Amino acid sequence: MAKIAGMHLHFDISFYEIDERETEEYISSIVKSYSNIIFDQETELNVRVYEGSVKVYIAVTGAIYLAIGQYGSFRSGIDYMIEDAKNLKGLVVSQLIKNGVSELDVISARKLHCTPDKIRRALLSIERLESKTNISDVYLQKEISKIKTSVRNICRWLGEKDVGLFASSIDPKYLPEDSRIPEIAKQYKINAREEDIVFFPLTSNEYNEQVYKALKPN
Repeated sequence: MAKIAGMHLHFDISFYEIDERETEEYISSIVKSYSNIIFDQETELNVRVYEGSVKVYIAVTGAIYLAIGQYGSFRSGIDYMIEDAKNLKGLVVSQLIKNGVSELDVISARKLHCTPDKIRRALLSIERLESKTNISDVYLQKEISKIKTSVRNICRWLGEKDVGLFASSIDPKYLPEDSRIPEIAKQYKINAREEDIVFFPLTSNEYNEQVYKALKPN
């Protein structure tokens, strides 16, 4: 499963004033209530509370192909996932404040660099390279080698369907030869149904309505 979102929260609250396990469970419940809706799947969480003034590390894992199912393409879907991760951070902090955490006690709240960020960086590297003209063969091969390494490292943390979706979205010359990635990309293109590749986004009103229905009090 890919790490599709993450955040680090820092509160000006003494660690010894809280129950570590209860705090982790409490924050998990808030994050999950939003992340399942935003990423359109049952997400998994890793929430850890650190000693000192309270510091919280949150990692949200899930499938990329499910998370981008509501967007128009793989490339735009990755961009939206990164924006969704930023929105998730804001929603979680807002909910904690609504539930009683003082806004003055929030020292920092930052989004962590996750798999979608790495994928976008690899895609941007390809776009930048292909936009250049009059470059030497040595430089070209060096940059292609860097991209292949990035693709290989990213795919290590992905499920096979996510590997297929990612690898089939880029030119085969950027895929590492010494792995199963080209084969998975090829099989994905052969086996994928049209609805697995072309997505139909929700309108803003439809999305907001889904969030409201899921989160409104009983």
